[in-house]
Amino acid sequence: MQSNAQTTPTASVPSPTAPLSAIPWLSETLEYRPIRRREAPPAPVPESDNITVSAIDAPTPAATGLLSPAVTGLPADLWAGSEGAVLTRLVRAMPLLPQPALQQVFDGLLLLEATPPAADGSDLLLARIDALLLRGALDPAQALLERAGPDTPALFRRWFDISLLNGTEDRACATLAKKPELSPNYETRIFCLARMGRWLTAALTLETATALDRITPDSRDRLARFLDPELFEGDGPAPRPSPVTPLDFRILEAVGEPVPTSGLPLAFAQSDLRHVIGWKAQLDAAERLARVGSLPVNTLLGIYTARRPAASGGVWDRVTLLQELDIEIAAGDATAAAMTLPFAWNAMREADLEAVFAQMMAPRLSRLSFQGEAARMVYELGLISNSAAALAPPPSGVELSPDLAFAAALATGDLKRATPVDDWQSTIRAALLSPDLPPTYARMIEDGRTGEALLTALARLVNGREGDPMDIAEALQLLRALGQEATARQAALQILRIEPRQ
Repeated sequence: MQSNAQTTPTASVPSPTAPLSAIPWLSETLEYRPIRRREAPPAPVPESDNITVSAIDAPTPAATGLLSPAVTGLPADLWAGSEGAVLTRLVRAMPLLPQPALQQVFDGLLLLEATPPAADGSDLLLARIDALLLRGALDPAQALLERAGPDTPALFRRWFDISLLNGTEDRACATLAKKPELSPNYETRIFCLARMGRWLTAALTLETATALDRITPDSRDRLARFLDPELFEGDGPAPRPSPVTPLDFRILEAVGEPVPTSGLPLAFAQSDLRHVIGWKAQLDAAERLARVGSLPVNTLLGIYTARRPAASGGVWDRVTLLQELDIEIAAGDATAAAMTLPFAWNAMREADLEAVFAQMMAPRLSRLSFQGEAARMVYELGLISNSAAALAPPPSGVELSPDLAFAAALATGDLKRATPVDDWQSTIRAALLSPDLPPTYARMIEDGRTGEALLTALARLVNGREGDPMDIAEALQLLRALGQEATARQAALQILRIEPRQ
């Protein structure tokens, strides 16, 4: 067996703040040899006929989106004044965003139905889809692809891989068989033949590919095990490629050698949410996805509360505390919830899930009646929840420290009477009270480059308090100027009150 059989595929895993660059782990699904169809010559037109030519406003795939401008509050022409190459570079360079408010803005940009840039809008569409894939947001990426129509090799390749990761490969193979203009490579062809029950044809195709030297020895080994695993009983593990592609991942799983997703990119974590996967793996995958906003918090809560933990430490402690708090809230027991809340909050903070915990629990906790310190904690949690609770006034009777009083003024938009207690609060107060737009962003808006301005601002906001205060201030001013007042205040609250990543 070759030495790379035991190689751990970690080279392609982005760090939490790594740029979303081109995806190295996509399966090489196609040969890229589309069939060229002969076009019929145009019918002759008599010279006496008068011909009127008019443009047809047919939708283009590059304009595809899932959210309308009315839903996002963003203009439909926000890309129109920018160069496609610039927008593509900004989308691909965007790091994973830690603050939920910023995740929401970026999601709006990725999923917006908008007029594409004048040239090369197809590259921007691919960059939008890739940004979703690299965050593990497979469902919206798949929906975007299906609305655009996965009819080109680049789009189909991504759609096929999503199908593999979602466990719907049979549908993907059936679709590929109906698309003669897309020519699958040998690995894909063999895999799909087997999935459709044509095992003999798949085996013959593998022999042909081997004879023609159109398949690597390692790939041949994996596919041979996939087609007839009994022949390899007692042998060592199959060669593991680096990086692991979704096709490799599914084949290795089928031969009984599943690759742990903890060392793979986020998109693979979605595979661990299936009911056939063990609960511990489901929990780990759900937490990874929730951190970057790619899993609804209610789905995470459902996985936390699916059964009783049989162990302690690490994720099991979080499960125990979340289950206790969930039961106490459901029972309306504010006294018990007040005792559990600080322990649950601290456990989630230590796992870098503080913002997720706030989104999950703050709206539910706000329905109970708390007193004293517990009421203050619930209010503080609401401030970073990225929900209506974040912008609500503090409950009566809650004692506010100077720091919390400033946050309360920021939440309610009453900054004129707010007293900052440090330089960061002073910077944010000045930014959100200023009626002016910074010159750099003002020029972009005047030139019709609104989307480019927003992408630039998001990239500058990503580091929070570890970033440049002036960059933060100007980016918040831009959000406010574009009518995103609530988002700007929520982002500011999350920057000020969520502890930076270590």
